[in-house]
Amino acid sequence: MAVYALQSVDNLERQLDRMDSMRRMQHMDAENVAVSDTGKASFLDIFKGMVTNVIETNEQVDRDAIDLMLGNIDDLATVQANITKANTAVDLLVSVKNEVISAYNSIINMQI
Repeated sequence: MAVYALQSVDNLERQLDRMDSMRRMQHMDAENVAVSDTGKASFLDIFKGMVTNVIETNEQVDRDAIDLMLGNIDDLATVQANITKANTAVDLLVSVKNEVISAYNSIINMQI
């Protein structure tokens, strides 16, 4: 029973280490927008930031895939977190794009 308790403590410590690395991940917002005051950022600036974020996260996933194939990565949790981050960024970008197109179509179909 004592050996099992020691194994579970080691397992818990490994899981906590993984959680620390996940806490250090950057948030996926428009931080990369080159605007000094985000209150005055235009939609175009925010959309460009979202596109840049998608490109950067997909490039990170590509680098992770190459490193994984070469055996340079031991932590699969980080790879999975980067994949999830890239998927979320793409989903958000597509959702915003669809809403913009829907709003544009509504404006075009308005009667004057």
